[in-house]
Amino acid sequence: MVTAVIMAGGKGTRMGFKGEKPLISVRGKPMIRHVCEAVRSSREVDDLVVATSRNTPLTTDFARKSGLKVIETPGEGYVNDLGFLIGELSSNNPPTNNQDDILVTITADLPLITGEILDEVITEYKNCGKPAMCVAVPLEFFRQYNLKPHIVMGDTVPSGLNILRRNNTQQDEEVLELRKFELALNINSPEDLISLEKYFEFKAFKQAIN
Repeated sequence: MVTAVIMAGGKGTRMGFKGEKPLISVRGKPMIRHVCEAVRSSREVDDLVVATSRNTPLTTDFARKSGLKVIETPGEGYVNDLGFLIGELSSNNPPTNNQDDILVTITADLPLITGEILDEVITEYKNCGKPAMCVAVPLEFFRQYNLKPHIVMGDTVPSGLNILRRNNTQQDEEVLELRKFELALNINSPEDLISLEKYFEFKAFKQAIN
């Protein structure tokens, strides 16, 4: 079973505004809704959960009113919240040794993510032979398109999309590098919103001339 978890409990302090980052409007609807729609369109994902925290009470309300499963985490950082989340999921549905007992975590600030990309990544994960996968974008891709990375690990930038077995948070990890705007445009700052709008404008221009 493949469970997708949208991580939506962070403070979003780098955005520099008082609202909750998952609810930022992107093309007329909250950013988290874009991510939810992508997950629901995936052929590989069986279940969807939204992980919120005390930092994002309005997001919690939004998710519940949208009929989504919600788990409220302590809001103490990605790693701690992930550990708590796995514990909560396991208490309701104990993990097995089945190789298909998979947890896909996606940050709520990837509004361009698609079901097709999720299916591609999950397929690569199933074929890689390792119990965990970090999806990253080459740093060179950011430089080529004048995008600003917020976290750099060597010559890659983590995208906010990760996969692991549900029975453990510490696992041997494969790094999958993909050159995709949909993974590079992780919305963490006002500058990222500007880059996102430029992406939409460029995409509309290409469609107009084709």
